Amino acid sequence: MNAAIVALIRGYPNNRSHYDELIKRNQSIFENIISVRSTSIDMILFHEGNISLEDQQYIESFYPEAINFIDVSKYFQKSGLKLRGEEKFTLGYRQMCRFNMFHIWEEVKDYSYILRIDEDIEILNIDPNAFEYMKANEIHYMTGRFTKETHRLTNRTLPNYLIENTDMNVEKIYNHKNPYTNLYASSVAFWRTPETYSILKKIALIDSQIINRWGDHTVQGLLLNHAGKKIYLFPKLEYKHISHSNLIIKNNFIRNITVNSKYNPISIKGGFYPKMKLKIKAKINPDNKFDFENN
Repeated sequence: MNAAIVALIRGYPNNRSHYDELIKRNQSIFENIISVRSTSIDMILFHEGNISLEDQQYIESFYPEAINFIDVSKYFQKSGLKLRGEEKFTLGYRQMCRFNMFHIWEEVKDYSYILRIDEDIEILNIDPNAFEYMKANEIHYMTGRFTKETHRLTNRTLPNYLIENTDMNVEKIYNHKNPYTNLYASSVAFWRTPETYSILKKIALIDSQIINRWGDHTVQGLLLNHAGKKIYLFPKLEYKHISHSNLIIKNNFIRNITVNSKYNPISIKGGFYPKMKLKIKAKINPDNKFDFENN
C-alpha cells in the first residue's frame, strides 16, 4: 500500500517542550497504526523551514522508525496583502489553509492515499488498515465528523466568488456539511484529476483566499460535493483533539448515524438552545443565505 501519514507542523526553535503534543501524537500513531500493520507506510512531517536538524533528531528520538521531514517554506513567503477579519487568523494561518487545501497534493503526488493527522491529535483507537478498507470499498474520502463553516467572512465572500468564476452549483454544494479536516483519509488521485485540480487552483491561489481566510475544510467539502463524491465516516475511530479542550471524536456504527451524522455538523459552542436561537433569528431576518445559521 503506497500511503503516508502526514501533518504540517510548527517549529519551536527556542523551546523543545512545545513539541510534547507532537511527540505524543507520533507515539499514538505508532502504537495504534504502524506497529500493527502488516505493511509499512511513511510518516511525513511538513514544516516551514524553522525546525532545525537538531530538533528533527530530537522529535525522531521518541519514534521507533524514520520520519521524513520536508521543508515547505517556499509556500510561506511574506505578503503585502491587507488581511481582513480577526487578527488571530495571521498570514501564517491563512497560508497553512492554502497549503492544506492545495499545495499538499503536489507534495504527496507519489502516494495513492494519505492520512492527515494534525500535530495536536492523540489517536486512541483506529482501524490500522483504513487505506485497504478505502480501496476495497472504492472510498475517496473519510473523516471523523462533519463541520459547518462558522467564519462569516468566508460565507460572505467565497460563495459569490464561486458563482462569478466557476460553473459550480453553489446553492447546492455550499451546504455546511464539510469534513473535519484535522484528521481525514483521502485518495490523492481525486485531488489531481484535471477538473478538480483546476477548480482547486482557481480558489486557492488567488489573493482573496489569503485576504478573506478561506479554510481548507470548506473548500474540500465543496469540491467533494461538486464531484459527487460521498464523504464517508471512519467506521472505527477515536481520538483526542488536544487544542480544542481535549474534544473526543469517536466513530462507531451507532455514533455515525447519530452524533457524527452529516445532519449534526459541528458548528458553535453552547448546546442545542443557543444554536436553535441563531437558526430562528436567521430565518426571521436572513442576512446571508450562505451563512451557517441558514443551513
